[in-house]
Amino acid sequence: MERGPYLVGSTNMEIAPEYADIGDDAMHDYLLGRPADSGEPRYLADILNYPESAWITSVNVPNDPGMYGPAGGRVMDVVYYVVFPQSGEEKKEPYAFPYQDALYGSFENMLAPGEKPSIADGQDRYPLIILAHGSSAHGMFDVRHAHNLASQGYIVAGINYGDDRTTLQNSFNHHVSYLRPLLTKAVLDSLLESEQFGDRIDTENIGISGHSFGGFTALAVMGGKFQGNMASVSDSRIKAGVLSAPWVGGEYNGNNFFPFGDDNAGLDKVDAPLIWFFGTRDDVTRASFILPASRQTSGPTYVVEMIGQEHNFEDDSWQDRDNWESLFFSAYLKNDQASLEALKTTRSMEGGNNDEQLFEYQR
Repeated sequence: MERGPYLVGSTNMEIAPEYADIGDDAMHDYLLGRPADSGEPRYLADILNYPESAWITSVNVPNDPGMYGPAGGRVMDVVYYVVFPQSGEEKKEPYAFPYQDALYGSFENMLAPGEKPSIADGQDRYPLIILAHGSSAHGMFDVRHAHNLASQGYIVAGINYGDDRTTLQNSFNHHVSYLRPLLTKAVLDSLLESEQFGDRIDTENIGISGHSFGGFTALAVMGGKFQGNMASVSDSRIKAGVLSAPWVGGEYNGNNFFPFGDDNAGLDKVDAPLIWFFGTRDDVTRASFILPASRQTSGPTYVVEMIGQEHNFEDDSWQDRDNWESLFFSAYLKNDQASLEALKTTRSMEGGNNDEQLFEYQR
């Protein structure tokens, strides 16, 4: 994806100096919310230098252990960053978040403590895109991705779910599948109610993009009911979804498991436009589950085969995904008719690796 015309700014994500050099492994544990060996809780919110200036939403989890497991009845903080089209000129050195030498991007024009965002005047309101990461992952993997989208005229929120704060050993941890959409909706509520961003977000054009378990999260929050439970949280304000190698079940202990009911038939509740990506060599989220699931949803559908790719795509294939994503969101969040026509007819993206839209799955 090429950078768009907008300068980009970001909310504060500075790590406290005493934690800046703890190393990648320890930082990874904080980002995942993995407790210390002593059992002491750890999460990203604990090591931010300016937590009052970062974006942290406190979520009251319902006291329902049947759905939310050990998270039930707790107040859980969710840290996320917001990247946005910025007015004015480049003012600051990018902030390299201390994880893998900022391999996945740095925070540009990061707001100082107490500084309010200066959002570009290119339009009154901008579409919002939520980024949902996979399991055993975190939002730092999406920093460059978020900045590239923001440069094209979107406000972008990258969530750090901290799944490991409530996961249990030797368990399927089904409660996380209920918790993810609850946290996502709370983040969206907080953003739309905020003084800084609320009146600059186009509430009619909100999208979500997720990889792996983040793809499951997108489907769940867009209306898919986990295990058919109608009490699971969804949010009709989210109007379009990008699903990269989404988890829609698999074979476990010799049995097929479908998260959205038998053969994922519960996905018929999802009627928003979707674009699905799968790797032909992916043995984690397999095409044999993804392709049938794509036929269960009831809205406009596009499916792209990433040829020769495993679960985590190669860089050139991520570039292909980003180009498809840009076209898709332009069509469905910016309502650009030329983009929509191109999306319907494009077979593959130039450059990058081999990819192909499967027109027989288009709806």
